[in-house]
Amino acid sequence: MILFPALSRCVLTFLTLSFLPAAQLAAQSGAPQSQTQDLSPAQNNGTAPSKLVGQPAPELPTEAQEPTLTIRQTVRRVIVDVMVRDANGKPVHGLTASDFSVTEDKEPQRVLSFDVYDFDKASISRAPNDPPLPPNVFENLPKAPERGPLYVMLLDLVNTETTDQMTARQQVLKFIKSKPAGTRFAVFITTDKLYLVQGFTEDKDLLYAALDPNRPKSHVPKVFMLARNYGYGDPYTAVDMLTHIGEYMDGIPGRKNLIWMAGTFPLSISPQEGNSPLGDNIKAEINALAQAQIAVFPADVSGVDPNPAVSTFVASRAAEEQIASATGGRAFYNDNGVVDILNTATEDGGNYYTLTYAPPTYVDDGKCHNIAVKLDQGNYQLSYRRNYCRIPLVSTTEEEEKGNPVTATVAVPLRAGDVLQGNIKPGAPMLHDLVFSVHLRTEGGVVTATPTQMVLLEEQSAFYRTHSRNRPLKPLPPVKIQTYTVDYRVLDPQFKVAAEHGGPKATLEFAVAAFDEDGKVLNGIVNDGVPEESTQPAENKAGLYRLHQSLIVPVGAKSIRVGVRDRMNDRIGTLEVPLPLASGPVRQASSAH
Repeated sequence: MILFPALSRCVLTFLTLSFLPAAQLAAQSGAPQSQTQDLSPAQNNGTAPSKLVGQPAPELPTEAQEPTLTIRQTVRRVIVDVMVRDANGKPVHGLTASDFSVTEDKEPQRVLSFDVYDFDKASISRAPNDPPLPPNVFENLPKAPERGPLYVMLLDLVNTETTDQMTARQQVLKFIKSKPAGTRFAVFITTDKLYLVQGFTEDKDLLYAALDPNRPKSHVPKVFMLARNYGYGDPYTAVDMLTHIGEYMDGIPGRKNLIWMAGTFPLSISPQEGNSPLGDNIKAEINALAQAQIAVFPADVSGVDPNPAVSTFVASRAAEEQIASATGGRAFYNDNGVVDILNTATEDGGNYYTLTYAPPTYVDDGKCHNIAVKLDQGNYQLSYRRNYCRIPLVSTTEEEEKGNPVTATVAVPLRAGDVLQGNIKPGAPMLHDLVFSVHLRTEGGVVTATPTQMVLLEEQSAFYRTHSRNRPLKPLPPVKIQTYTVDYRVLDPQFKVAAEHGGPKATLEFAVAAFDEDGKVLNGIVNDGVPEESTQPAENKAGLYRLHQSLIVPVGAKSIRVGVRDRMNDRIGTLEVPLPLASGPVRQASSAH
């Protein structure tokens, strides 16, 4: 039973992405069936011939010029992110794997991999002197280095008194103006529903515009006066909200820091008489967030409490501590400086160590297992997830099985049903573990969809309608559509190494999807690709992959997202392009590509 359908619909619409098989894609684009295949890896291990009409990709930055070929395997591993702070609350650097000890249910575990994440360590990016890309050619490398993991700001207006909402908003805007360069934030807001008002970006202007009260944006009121009518202090609503945020981030690799800003946190994990079903739901959701590497930082924006003995405030702050402790985050309260809170959460969440170990049993028995992490020396504060209730499946290198802990081993946690599809969501971060470029352009002009094309579009969430036994669904009236073509060029250094040494040829998955203003899927397809063969042996050693896709998109679409995944080692690259495209030459439609 859905207790709060208004909230339940708001993020679920981001997640329904129906990818089309060969016959349907041929119907929508006019391409022969031999050019495209069904996506599902379980059903299709073939390849798809393709050709490229786009522009060449720029050379990769210097940091990526000398790679080594890494073969990964799918195994069971428990991932534990550990924040370490000293007596002054500052992050502790310079620790090694030998400084840590890990137990599961009080039994010692061997650390198989160990990674150090330093907030000040910048990511790969385009070289400063790189020439500009040709019109409507995009690559999944940031213009400037990224810093830290992913951050989500959740502005919970439902659980914030109206007197505190504007003050908190102004403090958040002040933080955005001075936030550390390269940090990537997404912004969710709760009013009558939960809304994603800004996807992941490091752009201060975009983040500021999402919350600017002087330029009101849809779903972001200056003050939400009706908070108490939409679940203030209601734990069911809070659980529903966190569930949808967790679903949105499901499958996105790496650590995610959720900074939950509110005036009260109605999610006590402590057992209460007659409240065991609710307590179980809360524990299950908190465990699910921790399993997805989402650390929660509850931040009380109501400021210093003049009467801390009031039981409701005490319960809320106890809930903050419990949520933060269970997920490896940090709680903030009794502090009037929201800007300082956000700065501290950003720094803390960006400095951590990641340990992995093999669970003693690989049987999913439904039980939760307790995790304990200790340091052999020093008087430090440790924050990490305290248990897991499902054996996690990850992609990791074979090297970790050979003895000593190794670094940079854990790839994408395989939580989502399909890893690539899990990252084809509006507003999701750009991923660049696998680097590629695309040439995106329109083909032909705007036309009216045919009945066959309308049948295909009706399978997507933007056109979804509830069936009724007494009223069969009538065909939707045709909509105006535009055909877009996507030409990929993947020249990854690892592929070159494999080609030069006669290594295995990877099979890549290529995905493209279009979204409307509300984040609903308008259309999406996926293909497989293999290295392009050339008559020149030297060119084949470059490890070049190309693919051509064609997608019909209803007029009014707001963005197109594309992604590439290497099945051999789960490396992924994604990027998102806002629509409409910059003006340029229009390609005439053709029956074959």
